[in-house]
Amino acid sequence: MLTVQSGKCKKCRSEFGPLDTVQSTNVECSKCKKQITLCRTCKEKGCECGGKLLDAWDKNPGMMF
Repeated sequence: MLTVQSGKCKKCRSEFGPLDTVQSTNVECSKCKKQITLCRTCKEKGCECGGKLLDAWDKNPGMMF
């Protein structure tokens, strides 16, 4: 079940909208394993350590099918 995310991005503090889901905003770094709640824009910038930020869809391709 998709769940709409509420609150704000932990990095830029922008408000989450009605299309932002918990599954896409809760991300984990592929390198340092840090977990954080980010908007799409901040997620795309990557982690401070240089790692890629992965959401539930990235970690489980084909999850919806």
